[in-house]
Amino acid sequence: MKYLNLIGLLAGILTSSSFATEVSTPTPDHSLWLQQQPGFFRFSYDSIKMPYNISSMGLTGINYFADFTPNIYGGVGAYGAMTGSQGGFFTLGVGAGLHHTFPHHLVADLGMFVGGGGGRSSYVGGGLMLRPHVGIAYDFQWAQLGLHYSYIDFPTGKIHSQQVGVNLDIPFDFYYVRPQDVGHALFHFDDIHLFNGKFLQVQRNDFGLLLQAYRQNKGTRNVNGVIQDGTIGLVGAELDHYLTKNIFWSFKAGGAFRGVPNGYMDVLAGAGYHWPLGSYGFALVPQLQVGAGGGGNVNTGGGVILLPQLGIEWPMTKHFSGRLSSGYLWAPQGQLKAATLTAEVFYHLDMGTGSSTPADFVSNYSVQNWRIQLLNQTYLAPQRTFTATTPSINLIAVQVDQLFTPYFFFSYQAASAYNGLHAGGYATGMIGPGIQTSTLLGHRVQPFAELLVGAGGGGGLALSGGSLIEPVVGLRYLFTPSVGVQASVGQVKALQNNLNTSVINLGLTINFGSLQSF
Repeated sequence: MKYLNLIGLLAGILTSSSFATEVSTPTPDHSLWLQQQPGFFRFSYDSIKMPYNISSMGLTGINYFADFTPNIYGGVGAYGAMTGSQGGFFTLGVGAGLHHTFPHHLVADLGMFVGGGGGRSSYVGGGLMLRPHVGIAYDFQWAQLGLHYSYIDFPTGKIHSQQVGVNLDIPFDFYYVRPQDVGHALFHFDDIHLFNGKFLQVQRNDFGLLLQAYRQNKGTRNVNGVIQDGTIGLVGAELDHYLTKNIFWSFKAGGAFRGVPNGYMDVLAGAGYHWPLGSYGFALVPQLQVGAGGGGNVNTGGGVILLPQLGIEWPMTKHFSGRLSSGYLWAPQGQLKAATLTAEVFYHLDMGTGSSTPADFVSNYSVQNWRIQLLNQTYLAPQRTFTATTPSINLIAVQVDQLFTPYFFFSYQAASAYNGLHAGGYATGMIGPGIQTSTLLGHRVQPFAELLVGAGGGGGLALSGGSLIEPVVGLRYLFTPSVGVQASVGQVKALQNNLNTSVINLGLTINFGSLQSF
């Protein structure tokens, strides 16, 4: 229970401060103020000492932190193995900290990460990971580069390591609309206002859902030295963020739902180019991605994987496009080598942000509503492959809901275990539609239902290839238009094995809007 309290404390900091930087300014009718939330991405690297004289694990972290005040930050993040022998090691969680800038561009930092995950459950126990750190960095204005001392502890497992690592912080402010400020469906350029002398500009982002096939080379051997060379089927998502009209960086995550023992997943980031072909909207899209992957007994060595690919994209509607890509995936330190085929449907998120210089004029805008949820999930009696007992397990989950209408939304969820019998390493990725009613009882209470499907694996749970389905019903309670809590119940079922257990979800919700051109 003490670890649940730690998670609750960090989550409370994360949500109670989320809108602390909003500026409450009276606005005329049909005016909209675009709010600015300062923040930064943090990339880190640690070399983790492993038990039993196993080679050290190179652990890479990616976090996004919001600066709630000039000195207090908090957010969500993930860590994955890139070197060593623990390919497939991933964790997901929340973090918070304090930082302060001193003269001569020096920045001191103190923080804590609490999450769940792992790879081989015998090393991580229930999966709970604690990572306190202290560090110092040099501020270049456009980035901060520093050193830190961290202690990574799996209290119920075998990994307890202290080390000195490196980190890179890159500023990335987030612009949003408060729910209480949205009174009209459409806005003109002249209706929108920004603070601090900023100018409105449109930033292109493409968000896609994907299906992938990895056709492994014949004779590929798994981590046990056994031939495991079938085609791996994955489901996942990708975000493309455009830096210029044609150049973008991408972030992709996927998990296996067929073709291997459950548990394989990968997370990749990289760069791409959108090369238009004529006047019909078609484009060639070359990409190069690098990241971490493993699990499902797939031999990726330390975990690092590379994926060059070439795709063709075509318009479907004004807001949607399709992309078909082919490439070649390989793990330099392991056995995995595979030809890849990826089919994606993208939703264009041309979002309004702030700029220090005037940008191209776009006349009309609408508001896209979103909801972020930080959840504790409890599987009440999950079936396992290695024992007939079914003790409960707990997971930390992050879910993003995209509201297309006041009553219909689509959910994207990632979850990772932090407590339970050998549960470490169990993780899921789920997507699906949801419906909700209007708010009731003074605009405080809102019933909802979801139907999630996706992939999961690890922790010895009985779900074979990894495909899952989970219907959910619940209630949300709003303290303010921006912040609330939710409670829901569901039933998670493996489509190919015996896992079939009730799930209880409790968590915090944050509502906001993004400005979108059309």
